[in-house]
Amino acid sequence: MTEKWSEEKAKSWYDSKNWIRGCNFIPSVCANRLDMWQEYGWENHFASAKRELELVKETGFNSVRVFAEFNVWLTEHDSFMEHLESFIALADSLGISVLFGLTSEAQLPRGGKYVPKKFGEQEYALGYHQGRRPMTDEEKAKPPFHFAELSETSEKFYEMVREIVGKYARDERIIVWNVYNEPGIVIKERAVPILRRIFAECRSLDPIQPLCADVFWSYWGYDKIQSEAEKVALDLSDVVSFHSYMPYHMMVPQIAELKKLNRPIFMTEWLSRTSHSNVEELYPMFYLEKIACYCWGFVLGKTQTNEPWEDYWNFYYSDDPNGKQLDFSRWMHDLYRPNYRPYIPGEIELIKKYNMLADETSRREGQ
Repeated sequence: MTEKWSEEKAKSWYDSKNWIRGCNFIPSVCANRLDMWQEYGWENHFASAKRELELVKETGFNSVRVFAEFNVWLTEHDSFMEHLESFIALADSLGISVLFGLTSEAQLPRGGKYVPKKFGEQEYALGYHQGRRPMTDEEKAKPPFHFAELSETSEKFYEMVREIVGKYARDERIIVWNVYNEPGIVIKERAVPILRRIFAECRSLDPIQPLCADVFWSYWGYDKIQSEAEKVALDLSDVVSFHSYMPYHMMVPQIAELKKLNRPIFMTEWLSRTSHSNVEELYPMFYLEKIACYCWGFVLGKTQTNEPWEDYWNFYYSDDPNGKQLDFSRWMHDLYRPNYRPYIPGEIELIKKYNMLADETSRREGQ
């Protein structure tokens, strides 16, 4: 099918599945996505992935969301493709599907020229979300560009898209193609032509999986989709994918708004205890509404996504030091400690409970 799925096709596909639930995954020993896929340290990183995917299964999750890394595909092409297959096969052996992301606007090249990233041992800063210190004023002064916007990498980027999607277009181990993460969050409306071409490239390969691009409503302005990039993302997507780190009472209106699209809903990023987006309220709702969900983070590691976003410190802490709006006393993301014990045991017990209920329902319905 080279056109957007109909509402009926999308719902029929989704209804045939057990409740899809999992996490955004990177091995805890990896500092970033380049670290996850590069040749350097691969055996150690893959061994960590194996242990932690086994914990994913033990928790009762049945899917993980991971991303390609263009820099590795370009520089270490053959080993990247081998590593990708090894990861997908490992996940499948544990009954875990992969929701695969093709690109995002995180850490884009700056200044209008592609500069290869440093491979090998990856640096990370202690105490910062994703291990990244805030950019300096000098770095901020250089505008960001997507790989698809740069003459030296544009066609190579689309070649990567065609190769990966083409290889797995009819492979049921991939459950969804997440073609573009949060389009426009950095490069604004310049994302629109890139978004349209990625969807066109993917559809030309006639994948059996649905396609989607994520929308992310800012922390306070949550009631309507405003940007052109997000409107295009929803218009092109077979299933709805959105991100929200809102508390329960603010997420309900988001879901109500997205239900008007009459398509399956994927919550591909959630869980921010800092902003009162908690397991106890949200996970039962996702189960009851059968909203596919992927919390951000799993085992606390080098990415340190237990730490709050810098924006939370910069824009909210000074006005809210006592945590009425934000709670700095708890981890932002992640479910497990580095020793694989739960951060909050009651959260894991609740997650397992609803995962078991979903599996029992699926067995009764023959899914």
